[in-house]
Amino acid sequence: MNGARGADDRYATRGTIEALAGFLALALAMGVGRFAYTPMLPPMLDGSSLSLAGAGLVASANFAGYLAGALLATRSFIARRRVFWLRVGIVALVVTTAAMAIDAGPWAWSFVRFVAGVASAFVLVFASAVVFASAAREGRPMLGALLYAGVGFGIVASTVLIDFGRDAGWGFAPLWSSLAALALLLAIAPWRELDAPPSSAMPGTAARDERSASADRRALDRLVASYGCLGFGYVITATFVVVMARALPDARTAEFWTWTIVGIAGAPSNWFWARVAQRVGVYRAIVAAFVLEAIGVALVAIGQQAIALYVGAALLGGTFMAITALGLAQARSLAPDRPDETIARMTVAFSIGQIVGPAIGGWMAERSGSFVAPSWIAAAVLVVGAALAAAAGRTGQANGTG
Repeated sequence: MNGARGADDRYATRGTIEALAGFLALALAMGVGRFAYTPMLPPMLDGSSLSLAGAGLVASANFAGYLAGALLATRSFIARRRVFWLRVGIVALVVTTAAMAIDAGPWAWSFVRFVAGVASAFVLVFASAVVFASAAREGRPMLGALLYAGVGFGIVASTVLIDFGRDAGWGFAPLWSSLAALALLLAIAPWRELDAPPSSAMPGTAARDERSASADRRALDRLVASYGCLGFGYVITATFVVVMARALPDARTAEFWTWTIVGIAGAPSNWFWARVAQRVGVYRAIVAAFVLEAIGVALVAIGQQAIALYVGAALLGGTFMAITALGLAQARSLAPDRPDETIARMTVAFSIGQIVGPAIGGWMAERSGSFVAPSWIAAAVLVVGAALAAAAGRTGQANGTG
């Protein structure tokens, strides 16, 4: 018995270490590699050749790379060498962050951000697969909440660093260089600790009859579609909210706090929504988070005062990564025999929504002088995502898996 307990303790310790390493991996991949671009937009627009339409192009290129990376992650020759490609992604994120310090114009920047998007997808898919496998093995679902809290941490860390640099008078080039140094620091633990081999199925998975498997496939299809709505619905606000804050009095302060609030709200959101899901069910929690996010996006769209942007930012940060974590975990449970492929499929749907959003948002804003119209479109798409998640939940309940 003592031997079994010791083995359990070792597994628990290993799972916690992997979750913490995953936390830092997502801080790198998403908090810096993806979302640092948002608070960097004002200094880039002020000090480089980038225009508002060009900013949308560069953002969309990043999401196109994210889509390409997610598609590649489904390929068996990539998935079989998970650790190698995870490390390739880590190196690429550090290098591409440093490369953004060169004013190469929107097309060259788009290429750099495309590569960063591929790398971000590799890190998210494979780090998630490692941590979800540990969570399933140890019966500790909250490890997933710890993993995705890294995104909020990365947002706050990069935003504080950027704000410090701007106060010190740094231009966009030294700001990107400092972010590259932060990326290098965040890369150390994931490089060392996320070295688990791929697993093909969750422990204890029993064979399912065809009727049950068919219902799970239908639920998964609806969940994937809702995930695509999430990608479009969050991304316009997440990309341009700091630019929106520039129209407010004391814009410098508003820029900092708007995006910082997104990160602060995001860090504990996965833990909070995991608790909600335990009480009311995963699908109901996802639907509620979708609705609150839609309200947050609408508040940002119509807000003429800083408080509206701050509340909207809190609702955005407090929901979008939680929906990501709950959605990926639920998708994995619907297809336990192909976890990496399922996570990658969800990421593909998310990426398609992300690609379209910034290009539309930047284009519409440049012509109308406002982000109101694209933000209302985003809020409507989030409501559609909530409806699709609810439909997936009804299918799961009918099958006894909701």
